[in-house]
Amino acid sequence: MAHIYDYAIIGSGLTGLSIAAALSRETKNVVLLEGSDISAGANKQINFPTGPINNGIRFVPDSVLSEKALGFLENLLGQKVIADVSDEAPITYDSGNFKTFLGFGENPPAFWEELSYFTSSKRIDLHLQPFQWAQMLMEKFTGDFMPRSYVTKFHHEGDRVNSVTVNGSKTIHAQNFIFAGTVRDLALLLPEDTISARARAKLSKNSYWTALCIDICHGKAVTDSTAMHILNGTTQDEIGPCAGRFLPAVEVDGNMIQASQWITFIESESTEDSEVVGMALKKIKRQVKRAYPEALDNLKSERIFVSPYIAGNGDLKLSANQTIPSLENLWVSSSTLNEQKNLVGALLQAEMIVASLGFKVEAAVASEAPVEEFSEASL
Repeated sequence: MAHIYDYAIIGSGLTGLSIAAALSRETKNVVLLEGSDISAGANKQINFPTGPINNGIRFVPDSVLSEKALGFLENLLGQKVIADVSDEAPITYDSGNFKTFLGFGENPPAFWEELSYFTSSKRIDLHLQPFQWAQMLMEKFTGDFMPRSYVTKFHHEGDRVNSVTVNGSKTIHAQNFIFAGTVRDLALLLPEDTISARARAKLSKNSYWTALCIDICHGKAVTDSTAMHILNGTTQDEIGPCAGRFLPAVEVDGNMIQASQWITFIESESTEDSEVVGMALKKIKRQVKRAYPEALDNLKSERIFVSPYIAGNGDLKLSANQTIPSLENLWVSSSTLNEQKNLVGALLQAEMIVASLGFKVEAAVASEAPVEEFSEASL
């Protein structure tokens, strides 16, 4: 007889891992399905010449909701995550000078909703970096982890999902299913009679954004500024502005080197267009060089990270408890459905799903996490 899990979680990014860690307090009969070889989604550790860094820029704006999200994470980990709050306005480069960034006026970029996340004048500094969150959440998980497991279809009887097909052949049974993948994929995964043709079309055709990130290791210390930079240049074009900042310079083999991390967005339908991607990445480097003329001389390392479908919710209508209205045991925890963006939205969506499942993550005794000397201690 086929094994029936209490919960099947599809996707092991930050949201899926948070839910998996929370459910592990209640039961070990949980399966975590992940299409990649490893868990963590985009929040993987990257070994860089300056030391371990996040996979692309990570930033937490200071707000009541950010503190709520990180409080949920602290309770899951039993560790302090929030170190301090820094008050530092974002800056831009204009007419040969750095100035406080005041916005784009009447001409914001199309992806302003995503970029604005990085423009808060206050940020939360962290004891633990997001790649460490992912590692620690995975350690809290006590169920079955199945990497290289692509969910290709949901199956239901009446108003309940009873199984999913994995990799086109294997069947996984569970009492409850939690989808923590890309919302757009639901257009293909959901059974024909569970959402309308119009809703399915919206999921497929809605505008989604892909994040393009560059991590650069500069051959010398470029700046001691820790402010977020919003750079755009002097001409308007179809490639929008970028956000980024420099991490503290470190000494390696007697030389000072420094990492910086940058992000911009393109429409996800252009992700496979190498010309569009190339233009966007070149514009980032052009703007960095414009602000810091010698910054790109003698680079030690450069890496590009592309995260497709990082934003855009497809206008998916969910029940109040975050389930598909016609499927009472399929919760959708995709972070892009949350009104908050990025890391904050991911954690808040996970907290909402855990609560809707009837569980409460009680505060553990949070200890001061040992802060290792990472190159982005103030991220």
